[in-house]
Amino acid sequence: MPGISGFVITLVVSTFVLWLAQKMVLPREKEKGIISVLALAIIWSLIEEVLNFIFSLTPFGIIEKIITLILWVWILKAWFKVGWLQAAAISLVAWIIMIFVKGLLGILHIAI
Repeated sequence: MPGISGFVITLVVSTFVLWLAQKMVLPREKEKGIISVLALAIIWSLIEEVLNFIFSLTPFGIIEKIITLILWVWILKAWFKVGWLQAAAISLVAWIIMIFVKGLLGILHIAI
């Protein structure tokens, strides 16, 4: 789905997936509400756009993926005020959930 509608759908799905992942990984006192997770998803989408622009100017290959992953886990660490391991666990669980969601949406012929 191109354009604004695709962005909004991706943002909503990403927010839900990240919210669910943090609920599965974190103790209740560390969990954030859906609005906070939506803000995180918006901020990350902006950061990702900047990174995509930078990497389009100076392609680093696999290094780009590593830099992006480390930055993502660091942001999760700061956002949820947890350690590196819990932040990495949130990222991994969210990735697994997203694979499942994309498969389900693929079956329903809805692209994100």
